[in-house]
This record gives sequence, C-alpha cells and structure tokens, in this order.
Amino acid sequence: MTYAAGAPVTVGVDGSPASLDAVAWAANEAGRRGRAVKLVYVNSWPAYTYAMWPAWGPPESRDGREAGRLVVADAARHAAVSAPATQVVTEVVDGGPASVLLDRAEHSALLVVGRRGVGGFPQLVLGSVASQVAIYAGCPVAIVPEHPVPPADDGPGIVLGVDGSDQCQAAIEYAFTEASLRGRKLTAVRSWYWPADDPAIVEPAPLPAHHLLEQQRLLSEALAGWAEKYPDVEVRTVIAHHRPARALLDATAGAEVLVVGARGSGGFRALLLGSVGETVARHAHCPVVIARA
Repeated sequence: MTYAAGAPVTVGVDGSPASLDAVAWAANEAGRRGRAVKLVYVNSWPAYTYAMWPAWGPPESRDGREAGRLVVADAARHAAVSAPATQVVTEVVDGGPASVLLDRAEHSALLVVGRRGVGGFPQLVLGSVASQVAIYAGCPVAIVPEHPVPPADDGPGIVLGVDGSDQCQAAIEYAFTEASLRGRKLTAVRSWYWPADDPAIVEPAPLPAHHLLEQQRLLSEALAGWAEKYPDVEVRTVIAHHRPARALLDATAGAEVLVVGARGSGGFRALLLGSVGETVARHAHCPVVIARA
C-alpha cells in the first residue's frame, strides 16, 4: 500500500464537534506517518443556488467562504494542539461535499470524516455523502465517532475484520502497518454464521469442532506471511460464531481502530453496502478504517 510521498491525510471539516474529533485523530495519524494533515471545508451553498438561478439570482459564495475560513482556522488550531509536530494545510472550496472529498481522496493517503456533521456534511454516516465516500474513494477512509472512547491498555489494539477476499489483503496490510506504527497488538476476527440455518437465532449454538478448525485454517491462510513482514506486531486471532456486525462490535471493546476491507465476502459480505456496515459505522466506539486495494 504505497502513496505519493507528499500525499496528505485529508479530513473534512464543518465546525461540528464531531469534525473536530476527526481533526484531532487525523492530525495524530498524519504525524505517525510523517505526513501533513489537510483540512477541507466545502461551501456547498453555491451548488444548490445555481440550481435555483435565475429564480433566486446569481449565487453568492463569498459569505460561505468567509465562514469556511473561520471554521478551518479553528480546526487548524485544534490540530496544532493535538499534534504540534504535524504540518497543517487548509482549503476552502465551493462544490458538493461528496464530489469534493472524492476528488481530494485521489491525492490523499487517507480520507477522514466525522461520524456526524453539520453544514457541508449533514448526517455523514447515514447519508449519501458517507456512502459515496466509503464506496468510491480512491484511498482508505476513516470514520471517527464523536468523543472516541480511549483505548484500554489491555485492549485488543487494532481490530481487523478478515474474510479471505482480495480486498481483505488491503485491510490486512493497513492493519499491520497501523499496529506497528502505534506499537499495539493486532486482533484478527473472522465471523462464521449462517443466517439461513435459523434467522431467528440471536445466540448461535457453539461452533462444531470441525467448523472451528476450518475457520482457523482460513484465517491463518489469510494472514500468512504478514507476521514475518511485521515481527514487532503481536497477533491474536478470534473466530466468532455471530452475525458479522455483532462479532466486530464485540471485538472492538477497548480497541484503538477497527479496519475492514472496502468489499467483503463470506462472513463480511457487502460490509459497506448493507446493514453490517451501517451498524458498525454507527455503533463502533473507535474509529473505523475502510481499506481498499
């Protein structure tokens, strides 16, 4: 997973408390990776008023940009306090939030957004902006909850959802890199659950021994070679006989970051496109990173 040497960690800001939490997280992440953090405010008002012109008259973006400059200035101060050694770059631009962020993602090492926002990023996790960014961004995407729960010293460290798909390899690489940079352990989770067996089951029966061995083999195959590349990372594996979202949320108690692939299969099929992705993004107490090949 390589990016241009100058590619920043880009974060969408809108002045909300959630976006400031995202700024703090992004600034520290950029510092660990030796990159700048770029704060982007999208003034979306002209995009809407152009659609109504000439009924409303020519759109005026000046006021929106001035407000945006105040927002990014406050966010820059927040970033400087959180990560004093990290270079901070700011940008205020007219346009639609999703299109602007997707464009900036093409030149970023990581795109960071807050779980909820106002102004340019309303209801980010649940709306079309989040869906488009999560699915189509050309770089990994991190969704940061408001007031993230501090990780536990004896917690799982970096949690990784493993399903054996091609996209999962990007998630594995990202998770190992993150664990190495943070000096934390890595907890790799594979979910095994067949809804067709009995959709009404809330607490599945214990996993039969032969199924457990098979899942452990598949998980070991997916992780093969990575421990040798990152000998400093302690690896713990978990086979969870639960629905995928439940398995991941349970595993992230006390975690620093949850890393998943942009597309899933098996136990994490369509992770970002259905209820699993929405549940994880909405309820995880730690940042969720969506990695892609």
